[in-house]
Amino acid sequence: MITARRTGRAYVLIVAAVAAIGFTTGSTAAILLAGLLALPASVPAVVGYYLLYGLLAQVPGANPGSSSGSATCTPAGECHESSTGDLATWFVVATDVAGILLLTAAALLNVACVRRIRRKLRGSASASARTRSGA
Repeated sequence: MITARRTGRAYVLIVAAVAAIGFTTGSTAAILLAGLLALPASVPAVVGYYLLYGLLAQVPGANPGSSSGSATCTPAGECHESSTGDLATWFVVATDVAGILLLTAAALLNVACVRRIRRKLRGSASASARTRSGA
């Protein structure tokens, strides 16, 4: 039998997995799907993500203003690339982890809110049943 608790866990795991796939692969579609699945709590989570992103971008060397690169290939098809000005690895990892955690937290918040609403509805239904029965 599927319980509400299992359903809530599955929902959170699905949001976390889709967010992880999105952030680790750079898939905008997967990140948007995770955000849509985690609505309405994903709205403040996304705002928090961009605030954190902006603060981390202020660290020197995290987010260069420009980048350049070059590549050369031999007639045999061997290519060599070089680039400068890419995002710092720690910055990319930190922002990806933050995005995954914030969307997962949004899903957890949604589950907590639904549980609270269900408890209130059960409480008001049992109170109204007691009133009707004269207890």
